[in-house]
Amino acid sequence: MATIRYRQRGVKKLWHYEIRDESGKSLAYQGGFKTKRMAQLVGSPIFQEIQNGSKLNPEMTLPNLYAYWLDVKINSKNLEIATFRKYSYYKNVIQENFDIPIKNIKTSQYQQKMNELGEKVSYDVLQRINSVIHKSIQLAKSDKVLVDDFTLGVDLNTQKKSKLIEDKYLHSTSDIMKLQGELRQRLNYKKSVVPYVLYFLLSTGMRYGEMIALTWNDINFEDEIIHTYRRFNTSPKIWKFVAPKTNISIRDIPLNKNDIKVLKGLKKVQELSNAELEIKNKYNLVFQHYGLSHDVPSTVSSNKALRNILEDMKIRPYNLSVYGLRHTRASYLIHSGIPVDICAKVLGHTVLQFEKTYRHLLVEKRDEGFDAIRKLKILL
Repeated sequence: MATIRYRQRGVKKLWHYEIRDESGKSLAYQGGFKTKRMAQLVGSPIFQEIQNGSKLNPEMTLPNLYAYWLDVKINSKNLEIATFRKYSYYKNVIQENFDIPIKNIKTSQYQQKMNELGEKVSYDVLQRINSVIHKSIQLAKSDKVLVDDFTLGVDLNTQKKSKLIEDKYLHSTSDIMKLQGELRQRLNYKKSVVPYVLYFLLSTGMRYGEMIALTWNDINFEDEIIHTYRRFNTSPKIWKFVAPKTNISIRDIPLNKNDIKVLKGLKKVQELSNAELEIKNKYNLVFQHYGLSHDVPSTVSSNKALRNILEDMKIRPYNLSVYGLRHTRASYLIHSGIPVDICAKVLGHTVLQFEKTYRHLLVEKRDEGFDAIRKLKILL
């Protein structure tokens, strides 16, 4: 149960109220009232609201409001590690720049702070920060908290450029083949399972969570197919199997004979290593490794390994992520003439989602087609 108390403080003996929860954590505070009655008039409605179940009030700071929104709207979901980190980053930014009661934040003050942030982050990041703050405010307003939405009408100005689309995937077939060949050369299970993960991300276009959730039962060696129906979430404190992003994500993915050969080799060496060390592959995971605390590698270690390989081979962009391998696969399929509906099916998208996500790649292919048409012989 929450409690409220009124006290006089300071030389001027002004009154203040403070509302605390059962653990003693302060939920709301305000001072500067000349009389106890004035403090009661302001504090009592807020206390009543908290008693009725809402923890939101105009006295809470923006970081506290965002934390509440995050807990209610986001943390109940099973987040990918990259998504979890983004929300944690936004939390830190809000804490550093807006650690004041939401009722005291003026539109002009908010605009100034966003201008300052715009000198440090890209437009995309600034837009997302503004978006989560706006959603937090909307949650408060839906709970009948009297607060102005200072995010409305804000101008988002940035000095830092967003990451270019061109930096999100490999562009040439030769670079793709070079990377795939290099990953084949680095396949050494006793040293690390990460090159295997990177190799199959590049050759299938699967999402990272889908890839490391695979079990040996999901590999059909005879029909040369991978079946994916779930993900493995490597977010801190989670590390567990979760549902697929959408039902469309449940799908079969074709493998070629080289992929099958690599998988058979991995299965054999994995079983031998586990037997030697008397270790059980508890979930029968394809990319299980005895040297990992959670059996499978995180996106952090895989991203780091990928970028080191790209830099060693002088293949740009050096800062490509594991998601970039999925993007690269989409590019390769499109430019190999695979129909859009098949590309979408293999990558776990609807055709509409695929065309929206990889629009720039489809435009490139269209332009190639236009050029080919222009070069056709003119019929007299």
